Amino acid sequence: MGDVELERHLRRLMALRVVVVTTLLVSSFAIELLFRPAETLRPLFLLAAASYGLVLLYAVLDRWLAGTRGFTLLQLVGDAGLVTLFVDITGGWTSPMSFLYLLPIGVAALTLERRGALSVAALCIAAYAALVLVDAGGAVGVGAQRHGLLGQEPGRIVYLLLTHLVGMLAMALLSSALAGRVQLQGRELAERRGAVARLQALNENIIESINSGLITTDLAGRINFVNRGGIELLGRSATEVERQPVESLFALDAESLREIRRRLLAERRFRFERHVVTGDGRRIFMGLAVSNLFDRIGRPLGYLFIFQDLTEIHALEQEVRLKERMVALGEMAAGMAHELRNPLAAVSGAVQYLKGSIDPQGEALELMDIILRESQRLERAIRDFLTFTRPGEFAPEPLDLVRLIEDNVKLLRKSPEFAHGHRIRTAFAAPAMTLEADPNRLRQICWNLAQNALKAMPGSGTLTIRAEWLAGGDEVELSFADDGVGMDERERRRYFQPFSGSFRHGTGLGGAIVYRLVAEHGGRVQLDSSPGSGTTVRIRLPARPAEPDARPSTPLVLRAAGGA
Repeated sequence: MGDVELERHLRRLMALRVVVVTTLLVSSFAIELLFRPAETLRPLFLLAAASYGLVLLYAVLDRWLAGTRGFTLLQLVGDAGLVTLFVDITGGWTSPMSFLYLLPIGVAALTLERRGALSVAALCIAAYAALVLVDAGGAVGVGAQRHGLLGQEPGRIVYLLLTHLVGMLAMALLSSALAGRVQLQGRELAERRGAVARLQALNENIIESINSGLITTDLAGRINFVNRGGIELLGRSATEVERQPVESLFALDAESLREIRRRLLAERRFRFERHVVTGDGRRIFMGLAVSNLFDRIGRPLGYLFIFQDLTEIHALEQEVRLKERMVALGEMAAGMAHELRNPLAAVSGAVQYLKGSIDPQGEALELMDIILRESQRLERAIRDFLTFTRPGEFAPEPLDLVRLIEDNVKLLRKSPEFAHGHRIRTAFAAPAMTLEADPNRLRQICWNLAQNALKAMPGSGTLTIRAEWLAGGDEVELSFADDGVGMDERERRRYFQPFSGSFRHGTGLGGAIVYRLVAEHGGRVQLDSSPGSGTTVRIRLPARPAEPDARPSTPLVLRAAGGA
């Protein structure tokens, strides 16, 4: 038995000792007063004083000796002495209280195991034998005549001693065996409780540590548990979620719940995906898996919902599908573009020759101008398409992004798309931003996005071009923001697809070319737009500057450019 457990048992024993002593003394006083009123009560008062004195002594010694085997043995020896005194006062060999010797023996078996129980049993046997022999011998102070044992046969004395010897030894052996079994069972129970507690803690830690959301409901669909990951994904507190119908969280209708229940009758799990608006206003694409929740004997308790935020994966899937469409379309149309370019050049050259040689007038001249103008437009479309499908060899080199953008802005101000009411503002993280990129491709990216922004602001508006470092200087973000007409959801989805432009004089390849050239740099494109609120295109490119120290992290420096 450990020291802590022994200390706990001893303190319980001290409390129990007070109760037992008080009960015995009160009973003895009542019996003496009722049946032997002529006898003096002085011995009982002495017994009470001795009993409570020992209790107080044990309480004081507990501060220094708590939990030790010596302190335990001291208490049990004191208890054996009190029992001997009580037996002597209540009749000696005729006292019915000799069974009280079994109490310290039983306590010894519980606290000191078999060896301690046998030792205390031997002490109790010796005390009782001394008591009997003193009565038999008529010792001074404990008169044999008072107890009536003087003159009894020796066999009677031996009988008393043997019965008490056998009883006390049997009590020591049986109680120690029983105490050992109880302690063993207690240790096994404690180990099992510890294992269950550890498993429960591990289960809770696993559930609370997973990034996926987990919700359990009753059979009616009301939520009774949500883990930490689910609270974070849903953007709500636990009190907001618990006891709420699960359909209110995932925007499910009654028909959806019926479909889930119907599918779960035939399958172990049902999975679906949908857009969900979280409590903090975010709109995420969520994947949900639903299964039945059973107890150990297979009775249905409710439903288990496991859900994840698939927004980024969904966006990547859309990017992959877009790339697949673009690759297929590019491979199919590249050859066609080459086949069209040669006849187009012949038609345009022939019309120019005829126009110069026959000097046409009126309707003939107008028709020739239309042919030449449309031929030029078709030539631009073919050139852009070939740039999209076969942009040439990728040749990155160190370049100054700030200078490249400023050169583009100067050319842009002279372009036909730049109107009198247009303004261009630039914001750079530093006066010079060096990175490794293909200069021709990067100029094409900037030119296409800037032209589209100006076209989206017919007559007037402000185009803001920003460049700043991200991820500690490992990436650069280049953004083009206009305050033009904006785009709806359908236009946003088609922005980077070939021939999907909405401008009258465009080829519809500008966005597709940008997407292709950014992908070649290992970058990503993000589009934010809404009708009437303008459009912002953000490009993230890996930055590998020639000199690591040439990327100072300074506030943005705003520069304005405008004019007619």
